[in-house]
Amino acid sequence: MASWSLRVASILLFSCASHLIVNGLENSKPPNILFLLADDFGWYDVGYHNPKIQTPNIDKLAKDGVILDSYYVQPVCTPTRGALMTGRYPIHTGLQHDVIHPKDPYGLPLDFELLPQKLKEAGYASHLVGKWHLGFYKWPYVPTKRGFDTSFGFWDGSENHYTHSVEGFLDFRDGEEPARNWNDTYAMYAYMKRMEKIVKSHDPAQPLFLYMAFQNVHDPVQAPQKYIDKYSFIKNTLRRGYAGMVDILDEAVGNITKAFTSAGYATKTIFFLKYPLGEF
Repeated sequence: MASWSLRVASILLFSCASHLIVNGLENSKPPNILFLLADDFGWYDVGYHNPKIQTPNIDKLAKDGVILDSYYVQPVCTPTRGALMTGRYPIHTGLQHDVIHPKDPYGLPLDFELLPQKLKEAGYASHLVGKWHLGFYKWPYVPTKRGFDTSFGFWDGSENHYTHSVEGFLDFRDGEEPARNWNDTYAMYAYMKRMEKIVKSHDPAQPLFLYMAFQNVHDPVQAPQKYIDKYSFIKNTLRRGYAGMVDILDEAVGNITKAFTSAGYATKTIFFLKYPLGEF
């Protein structure tokens, strides 16, 4: 999923951070940056391409913004995230082959300076909500050791949306500590609560970088029944569940934009919504 558009966005963000560091922040406050990354979200799974799928919040962002609609993508999660965090094509980070699995003893090499580290040099507060998937086999590889002030979510991939486990083990963290109090809570609800907490408690005098790496619509296909029922006209059970996951994803996008608007950040924020055409 690390597409050319994602790579361009990463390079632009790195360039912005470098420019702010070099030229200083004396005369102007840099914009907030909200980067929304949707997992396994296909071209035909958004409302402005397929009216059978209801994504009014995403459609509005697309209408009011710029659509990059033709590009190449990486096929899996880890190379995608490595490209975003480093601004480099995955073959240059050693992460081009596959995703990082729970037992893999490696991660994104520590000699790369990551996007949140560069933004921190420019004075930003940086927060990760959702999926990391760039290594965790040693403490120096986890997100709070690589530039993020806080992180909330999971470190690997394909975890259960309700139990937050993968291969029988809990994979849900609040910073570096296991988050044990969210069992049976659909992951997107937990992420929205944390996102709202970050926005409400943020000091507006400091620029904000919020990296919202959604779990939806990644396998396993799970969603609260009320979202699935909206697509009862879809005969295929798997496709119907997937559409329900898209629906709650769009609702989350709406909640995020409302939170930024309520905090007075709407006109002071650069919004990126990236969804791949690949498999995570």
